[in-house]
Amino acid sequence: MIRTLTTLLTLAMASATPTMMARNDTSAPELKKLVVGTPFQILIANFDGSKFSITGNHTASGTGPSWMLFKEPNLLYAVNENANDTSLFALSACSNDPVLASAANGSSGVVFLEFNSDKTRMIGTAYGSGMIDVWDVSAPDGSMKLMKSVVVPGAPNPAQGAHHPHQALLDPTGRFFVIPNLGGDTVLVLDSEADRYEITSNATLPTGTGPRHGGFITSGETHYYALASELSNELFLFELAYVDDRIEFTEVQKQSTYGAVPPANASSAAAAELVVARNQRDVYVSNRISGNETDSIAHFTFKKDASSSSASGAASLDFADTVSTGGLRPRMFSLSNDEQQTLAFVANQGGDAGLAAFRRCPDTGALDPTPVATMPNTALVAPELAATDLMGPQFVLQI
Repeated sequence: MIRTLTTLLTLAMASATPTMMARNDTSAPELKKLVVGTPFQILIANFDGSKFSITGNHTASGTGPSWMLFKEPNLLYAVNENANDTSLFALSACSNDPVLASAANGSSGVVFLEFNSDKTRMIGTAYGSGMIDVWDVSAPDGSMKLMKSVVVPGAPNPAQGAHHPHQALLDPTGRFFVIPNLGGDTVLVLDSEADRYEITSNATLPTGTGPRHGGFITSGETHYYALASELSNELFLFELAYVDDRIEFTEVQKQSTYGAVPPANASSAAAAELVVARNQRDVYVSNRISGNETDSIAHFTFKKDASSSSASGAASLDFADTVSTGGLRPRMFSLSNDEQQTLAFVANQGGDAGLAAFRRCPDTGALDPTPVATMPNTALVAPELAATDLMGPQFVLQI
């Protein structure tokens, strides 16, 4: 009897195997979950490889969640650039909508958030008030406790009248945060050693440069910093030297953020986001308010001449190509989380395509000019802002 039952089970499993294999072969592509920020809204979206779908929504009238930061497994921090509060949301498997867990007040007009290396501290750069907030986020529930607010030193650019720190990026050593100060034409260095969080050095740029966002490149034992400037539309490459509690910046190269394809209206153009790919070779910059029918993302490649007489070799960012974003004012874009970063997700504040996904070739870094998918701004703008221009996505990130 046991032998007969075993035989029947074996036959049943054998007959089931082809069906199971067939199901695996025709399985749907893995969904990518995205968080999207628009004025008044935090949206949760799915991307299935060919289309976007909105699955969750948290709406709060008057808020500006223009930057968010995800902490595994399910916590999401969001700025409100229109006020002085930063919020913490929980993402639950039981609810598609982000659930507000807590909020805390700091400096007004925060536009960027970044963790330290162990994610127990969080830096917020306040464009609106010229301050840099340091938060303790080590509590098990992720709640925020303001440790200090750092005043940006020195005089701002007279034409702007105030300091505007726009980003804080943790450097490759895990000790320093590098902060472009758009209003002061400086790049600040914040030292986090032993919870110090003090500005210890800076790089000064020509008046009217307007440094906005940057990214780090590591080649061998040498670290570089690529920087996009909003006011002058210049892309800088700096070689970094670490001296005690400071970082020294040596300019290696400067060129247009548009590369070899200038904007139709240079007087209005304003560079926005800069992303360095995981391969430490490909660098992308979004260019806005160009006067063209749509705005664009420029692609540059990092190269280093090992045969140079320089000890570190001659480094450069070479323009490769540019692609339309399908919309207007791509304030922010990001690369997908897969190992080869095969997609770029773009947030356009205006124009037809509010969200766009582009294939990225891992071998060359090129973005396919034909998007894999788009979602119109009409489906993304908060209903009460439907009659107002440029109220589309400001932020998009795979989580």
